[in-house]
Amino acid sequence: MMLAAALAGLAVASASAVLAAPVNTGHLQAELVAQNTAIAPGAAIHVALRQKIEPGWHTYWRNPGDSGQATTLAWTLPAGWRAGELIWPTPQRMRTGPLMDYGYSGEVLLPVTLAAPASARPGQTVALKAHAEFLVCKDICVPADADLSLALPVAAKIGPADPAWGARIAGVLADAPRPGPLKAAMTLQGGVIKLSVTGAPATGPGRDQAYFFPYDSAAIDHAQPQPVERGRAGLTLTLTPGSAFKTGKPPASLTGVLSLGARAYEITARAGPQLVVAAGLGPPAAPQGPGERAGRLGVAMAFAFLGGLILNLM
Repeated sequence: MMLAAALAGLAVASASAVLAAPVNTGHLQAELVAQNTAIAPGAAIHVALRQKIEPGWHTYWRNPGDSGQATTLAWTLPAGWRAGELIWPTPQRMRTGPLMDYGYSGEVLLPVTLAAPASARPGQTVALKAHAEFLVCKDICVPADADLSLALPVAAKIGPADPAWGARIAGVLADAPRPGPLKAAMTLQGGVIKLSVTGAPATGPGRDQAYFFPYDSAAIDHAQPQPVERGRAGLTLTLTPGSAFKTGKPPASLTGVLSLGARAYEITARAGPQLVVAAGLGPPAAPQGPGERAGRLGVAMAFAFLGGLILNLM
């Protein structure tokens, strides 16, 4: 009997989530994938909505920008099971004519936290179901939806990382924007918003590529540039106010994602005085083009040749 129990436990531990075939909606394929091969009673793992998007097309972030519609995921779960909100990777900027949108192209994984009740029984397989809705755009936009499913084993302990998806979901979670050691303030000044940010991440090389993605689509004019000014202890972005600031009671804060090159952070900037140490050093140096670099190299070589000639004459 003990041998049979051990073999049963081994079988459950080695079980993997059973993926349904991806649903092809026309311009993207969608499916549910799990970070781990099994879940345990009372524990939580991550499951992700995977989108494989046709080249040239894109879907949207939680704030789509000037146009579009965010992807949604509605779950149908057994009693006691819970799924959290979508965890959004930092979006891409997508300009279409005069509009600026935020979204994803290629492949994107949108994880959620899935929690099992303590009453879940090891040895059973739970059926997870969700209805996803997308707006897929290129030159035109096409609404799409998919009914998705995933069969997830329950084991005595959380299973190892799924060989196909475990590391990829872990990477998305590691890179997802989250609060960091940053302080932010928002100041209305001369018809523009001064978003000043201080903290170690705002002083590194990534600050020259700083860009703010607001959660509120009405907060700023997305199509306008966001000039960067450097400071001794941070940076300041100049943002063009959106319709939310043209009402009788403008927002008391700005919340969103500050992208700093390879890293991104969630920030909340409350209305107040500008952080003075976040400005004063001017904009980033303009990048040098190939011609300018070649010209500088030629001048340096000419001076070196002239110096050598003088030395020879002496």
